[in-house]
Amino acid sequence: MKKVKLSNSDLEVSPVCLGCWQFNDGKSDITWEGQDPKTSYSIVDKCFELGVNFFDTAEAYSNHASETVLGKALEGRRRDAIVATKFGNRMPNNVAYRAEDIERSLNESLVALQTDYIDLYQVHQSTMIADMNETVKELKRQQSLGKIRYYAVSNFGPLSLKEMHETGGISVTNQLPYNLLWRAIEYEVTNVCDRYNVDILAYSPLQQGLLTGKFPDVASVPEGRRRTKHFKSNSTPHSRHGQDGAETETFQAISEIRKICKENNLPGMTNAALSWLIAQPRVASVITGASGPEQMQQNCQLVELSQKVLTQFNEATQALKEKFGSDPDMWAKETRIR
Repeated sequence: MKKVKLSNSDLEVSPVCLGCWQFNDGKSDITWEGQDPKTSYSIVDKCFELGVNFFDTAEAYSNHASETVLGKALEGRRRDAIVATKFGNRMPNNVAYRAEDIERSLNESLVALQTDYIDLYQVHQSTMIADMNETVKELKRQQSLGKIRYYAVSNFGPLSLKEMHETGGISVTNQLPYNLLWRAIEYEVTNVCDRYNVDILAYSPLQQGLLTGKFPDVASVPEGRRRTKHFKSNSTPHSRHGQDGAETETFQAISEIRKICKENNLPGMTNAALSWLIAQPRVASVITGASGPEQMQQNCQLVELSQKVLTQFNEATQALKEKFGSDPDMWAKETRIR
C-alpha cells in the first residue's frame, strides 16, 4: 500500500488507518461489542500483511485498555508502526486538562503502549483543555524530550484551529467525522485546515456501518449506533442531540449510493465510500475499525473513482448535507467542535 506523507512532518502513513476503539479487551460499550484481544492481535497482523502501518487509539478508549491491547499487538515491530493516540476525556466531571494533566496522561499512554515515544499525540477535543497557550507549550516540551514526535488535534473546528496556530502551535492533522452521509466539515473546516496546511484524518468513514449497506432500515441498526443526528432523538435513550433526525433522507441516500455502485460495477459500498473519502481535499487517511482480519482486508480494497462517479456520489448525498448543515458534531445538541 502506497504511503502518504503527512503535512508538517516526515510521517509516512498508509491511506487506511486502523482505528482501535474496538480494542476493548473484551468489554462491550454502547457502540461495540466486546472484542477478544486475540482477535485484535490478528487484525494488527493482517494490517502489516496488507501494508497498513497507521494505528489510532486514545486514553479514553476503555480507559487505556485499547492502548494496552495495541501495545501488546505491536511487540517486536513497534518501529514499523506509526502510532497515534489522544489525551482527553479521562478527567472526572470533564475537568479541562492543565499541563500536568497532559504529562500524566502521556506517561500513562507510553506505559500502556509499551513504548518510549508516540508518533502523533493528539488533543482529543478543544473543550478538554484549560488553556491553548499552556497546551501548546506543554506539547512542544514533550516533543523536545522525545516522548512525542509530532502533535495534532481531533475534533477542532475553525476557531480552535485558528487559535492553536496563532498561539504558535503546528498541528500535523485534524481528526474529524467525515463520510458520504456526514459532510458538514465541507462548509468551513476543510478550508481552515487547508489554510494552515493541516491534513484531515477521517473517522467514522462508514458512518458506523451504515455505508456498508448491511442495514436495510432503521429497525435493523443496533441501538448503540442510533445516537447520531441521522436518527430521531427518541430512537435510543443514549441520544443527546434532541433533534428530529433524518431517517428518511439517510436511507434514501444509502439507496442511491447502492444504485450508483451497481451501475458503475464498483466492488461494493464499503470500498466506494472509503475511496470517495480518499479523493476529497486534505484527506490523508481514513480511520476504519475492524471486527476481524477479513473486514480489515475488505477496508483496504480502495479503487480510483472517476470524476463522473465522484459527482454522482456528491449529488446523491447533497440533500442530506444541506439538511444537517455546517455543524460537524453529529452527536451533541450544542456543538463541541468549535
